[in-house]
Amino acid sequence: MSKLSILEKNAYLNILVKNNGIWVYLAYSDLNATREYVLSDYTDLNALRFLLDDNVFTKEFWFDYFDNLEKVFNWDIVDRDKGSIFTFRPFREEGDGISGVRVQIDDNQEYFSKVFDSVREFSSDVSLRVIDDQFMYSVLDGLCDRMNCDDMLYIDMDIYDFSIFRVSRVYEKGKPLPQKLYTKSKMSWKDDISLIDSIKDERFRAFLSAEISEKNLVNMWGNFVLDKPLTVKDPQLLDVIRGYATIQNFSIYRDNKKKIETFGREYTDSVMIISGSIPRVLGKSKTLLSIIDGLEMGGNFDAYFDWDSRLIAFGKSYINATKSTDIILTRQTVLPPKVKVYMPYVKTKQRDKIVLAGDIESMNIEKSDFYILSSQYTYKQLPKHREKLVISGEFKNGAKQQPLGETQLNLISIPGVDEIEALLFDCRQRPIVYGPDAYANKIKLQAWISDN
Repeated sequence: MSKLSILEKNAYLNILVKNNGIWVYLAYSDLNATREYVLSDYTDLNALRFLLDDNVFTKEFWFDYFDNLEKVFNWDIVDRDKGSIFTFRPFREEGDGISGVRVQIDDNQEYFSKVFDSVREFSSDVSLRVIDDQFMYSVLDGLCDRMNCDDMLYIDMDIYDFSIFRVSRVYEKGKPLPQKLYTKSKMSWKDDISLIDSIKDERFRAFLSAEISEKNLVNMWGNFVLDKPLTVKDPQLLDVIRGYATIQNFSIYRDNKKKIETFGREYTDSVMIISGSIPRVLGKSKTLLSIIDGLEMGGNFDAYFDWDSRLIAFGKSYINATKSTDIILTRQTVLPPKVKVYMPYVKTKQRDKIVLAGDIESMNIEKSDFYILSSQYTYKQLPKHREKLVISGEFKNGAKQQPLGETQLNLISIPGVDEIEALLFDCRQRPIVYGPDAYANKIKLQAWISDN
């Protein structure tokens, strides 16, 4: 396939089948007019799980699916002649046609063969790709280079499967070697029954802060597992999900400690990418809390929340840049704004001592001060900004960054280029200790968490 001109208008359709859901993305790019975007939509397949034995995935399924996509995106995608022959419309202009279609199928997807065969039967114009470990490593390897980082951790937190991929540079005498180190860690449940029963494990109770009877806990968790809602507002259920995510991460850490323990502590440029259904339900602050405590983390890193798995869909397009053969997409379209995470060394053991004094200012935002206290987990949302936002600060009372021990904080958030949406300072004393019961955890979490 020929290379795309960097100024060429283009539209490309990518479909990702993963974790009993279908993510679809329609990417449009016109770099000559500095216009690019990705339209996305999600179809939950969990309602079909009990029907998949009836061969739901047929040619007709995909005919109906693409019919519906045209309405969802208000975009002409397919043509049909009088004989109901189905073809994809070639790209002509924005809103009319696409230059290609790719379907990606996770190799852990239930009834993988049925999905794969139905797409192959449906159209020979569809490019089929399997999302397996080798694919993930190739994407993360490229992202590590493209984002100029030394260490990258990809955490996929779905209700049945928690997977952690890590790609790290290898140095010799201070110089990076061509090869990188790749590792994978995973925790899975085979079915609904075993997942629901897992909540009875006493280790889970160690992280729970909601005082719930075992009967109500099992009922609440069982309904969540079976219904799989995309949003949850009940604070007790959110606490159960946070506890579940923490014990899942802790179980992975316990069995794979050497693969994970140095992340954030060993290199100065570390990146974490977080995806999956659990983070979408928990939100960013609670998700990071479950990761930091479950994986017993320290140091610092940049966290990117890939809510819709866009990096799997178009990560290679971003990596290949102008050499891409599907569509050319820039950082602002593929990568979301980041959360800067700091877990500094805190010398003082006194509570509520100032360990960081800082300020935030921009051309269109009045300068404001902020303070971070010891023994607290502080998630600070930054104000929306269109101009550069400057964040400055100084660590105090013996506190300092890890791994190099800096005492100054100097950050610049550049919208559309390298944007920071929030800061997280975890200044709790290590090791983090939960328990011995839910009431004690409730008191601890109330004392720890300071979201503003």
